[in-house]
Amino acid sequence: MTTWYEDAFRPGTEIQGKWNGRLYVVERLLGAGSNGVVALVRRGSARYALKAGHETVDHQSEINSLLAVSLTETSFKNFLIDADDMTLKGKEISFYVMPYIEGMTISDFIHKRGQDWIYVIGSNLLKKLTEIHKSGYVFGDLKIENMIVSNYGDVDLIDFGGVTPKGRAIKQLTEVYDRGFWNRGERVAEESYDLFSFAILLLKSLDGRKRWAGFTHILPQNRDLEHLYAIIRENPVAAHIAPFLHKALNGELHSSQEAYLYWKKIVSGKKLSQPSLKMPWLKICFAASIFIFGATVYMYW
Repeated sequence: MTTWYEDAFRPGTEIQGKWNGRLYVVERLLGAGSNGVVALVRRGSARYALKAGHETVDHQSEINSLLAVSLTETSFKNFLIDADDMTLKGKEISFYVMPYIEGMTISDFIHKRGQDWIYVIGSNLLKKLTEIHKSGYVFGDLKIENMIVSNYGDVDLIDFGGVTPKGRAIKQLTEVYDRGFWNRGERVAEESYDLFSFAILLLKSLDGRKRWAGFTHILPQNRDLEHLYAIIRENPVAAHIAPFLHKALNGELHSSQEAYLYWKKIVSGKKLSQPSLKMPWLKICFAASIFIFGATVYMYW
């Protein structure tokens, strides 16, 4: 069965905006979900991420939210590069264009570089959430798949389908990240909603036992935070930030600014281990020092 986007997003296919007229060439599909399709595209020598939504009303709402944060004096400024419509099989499909960010998931990043990086990544993610919250919005669908980690723990959010104005019902969520799923609060766009998801995201990144798929099968009356507390106790890094995690999971952190300050207090003094100098380099450096010493003695003897 051919999906609605398969032909439109084949590598080499051209996408031209109906209203702005900008032309984009598809390089490859990055992902597809219930709320849209994301492709890596290029315009001239520049590369972007283009997201198209099949449901026009929902996608336009996402564009409006992204536009609002894109107009702020934050790291999201000018994040929305273009918004337009494309015609596909006689139907208009809305799309928007944002920067293409190279990186990896937080799980892959800490698997590659070590779990201590969670302290830096957590700090940077809280800064991002604070910027969104100060703009009057909640991210809503905060999860591992909706963020990218690059360089030295830099964080970028990449899917804005769940962004919701404060005070309204959360419009998009993922069950295990949702406080309503765990019977810990309403599905209302509050800063504490994102902070609950933030705690879940960290725990899922640190947990090595792959138990999260099983959580979705727990009966509602048995969805207790004790399942999450077990992960905190078992993991040394999670145990170090346990006071923060407990507050976030129990709704005791009411704003991302408060959460950021408490996070800094919890992780202060925790230093990332620097990569050790490998033995071959020590031998090379030692040999070089002997050579330089010998040459100096020879010249001045």
